[in-house]
Amino acid sequence: MSKKTILSSVFGALILAGGAYVAMPHLTPEAYAQTADAKRIVDDAKTAKLVGETVSGYLAVVNAASPSREVLNAMNEINIRRKNLYTKLAREQNVQIEVIAALTGEKVIANANRGEMIMNKDGRWTQIP
Repeated sequence: MSKKTILSSVFGALILAGGAYVAMPHLTPEAYAQTADAKRIVDDAKTAKLVGETVSGYLAVVNAASPSREVLNAMNEINIRRKNLYTKLAREQNVQIEVIAALTGEKVIANANRGEMIMNKDGRWTQIP
C-alpha cells in the first residue's frame, strides 16, 4: 500500500485540530486521543516550551525542561491514547503502528502553532517561527 493511499485513508478518518487533538468520529469518546483537561494542560505546557510534538507522533519533554507532575501525567495520558488510536488504525490499514504514528506526527507538526517546540527527525528541538 502506498504512502499516499495510507495517508488518504488515515487522514480521511482522523480529525486533527489544535495541533494535538486526534479523534475518530466513528469511535466512542473513550477512544479520543485526549481529554479536555489533558489538552488544556498540554497546550499550556507547549506554550511554555516544556512539551513539544515529535516526528514519531508522540509528545515529549523539551530538552532539560522540568514540567510538573500534572503536565507529565497529561502528556502520558495523551500519548497512551494516541498509541491506542494508532494501533486501531494500523490494524485497519494493515500497516505498522509506527507508520501511522509517523504520518500523524508529520501532520501534527505541520499544524503546530507559532512558538511551539517540535523535535525533528534528527532528534533536535526547534521552535516554530
